[in-house]
Amino acid sequence: KRAAFSSTNFENILTWETEADIPPGTVFDVQYKQYGEKAWLNKRECQRITQTFCNLTRETENFTEHYYARVRA
Repeated sequence: KRAAFSSTNFENILTWETEADIPPGTVFDVQYKQYGEKAWLNKRECQRITQTFCNLTRETENFTEHYYARVRA
């Protein structure tokens, strides 16, 4: 829940919160897309991860575009 981009020092980091009762060993998959695109793309380095952040700097480097991201547990 509350997934959001945080942009600092030219890096775009997606962060999110988890529920308090999340089971141990829960993994997350991150996807992103550019505004107007239909297909979600997997962020390869952020598949089956346990941390609650993902660096999407390379995927969102065009600062004139708008991007979406989502996380699945």
